Amino acid sequence: MIEKTKSSKKIYEGNFISFYEDEVYLPNGNTSQRVLLKHPGAASILAITKDKKIILTKQYRYPIQKISLEIPAGKKDHPTEDGLTCAMRELEEETGYQSSNYKKIFTFHPAVGFCDEVLDIFIAYDCEKIEKPASPDADEFIEVEYIERNQINNLLKSGAITDGKTIIALQYYLLHE
Repeated sequence: MIEKTKSSKKIYEGNFISFYEDEVYLPNGNTSQRVLLKHPGAASILAITKDKKIILTKQYRYPIQKISLEIPAGKKDHPTEDGLTCAMRELEEETGYQSSNYKKIFTFHPAVGFCDEVLDIFIAYDCEKIEKPASPDADEFIEVEYIERNQINNLLKSGAITDGKTIIALQYYLLHE
């Protein structure tokens, strides 16, 4: 069942992603083409305030051409960056909150068919607003929204939340917290 790389050609290099067109040997000895997106990885965080509100971000997502409700998240600055470091930075930049009480809940591959991205999901408890948070990236326009635990099922069932990492984190919260 294992495929082996015969050749690999970089066809695009961007700010943080690269696309490769590979030729692979299939298990039966034939060859086939594969397109691979290389990604440095990312981290996300389900943030819960002291009064048990869930902190979400609301931002326009160009690939889906609509506003998306999500947990704070972002790409790693480099492939070896610790997931928690990335998640804590994104929480502060995107929401203005911090916490000293974190737990890792999952690591997964969001798009195994074409991408090597690894995404860590953390949960942060007792989040507090800070006076002078780091600013979001210059090209990010983010609003913060708060939801209650009892709103999660309706938001998921109605399709108001369609982001995979957010769905995973919220379902984890409902099942385990």
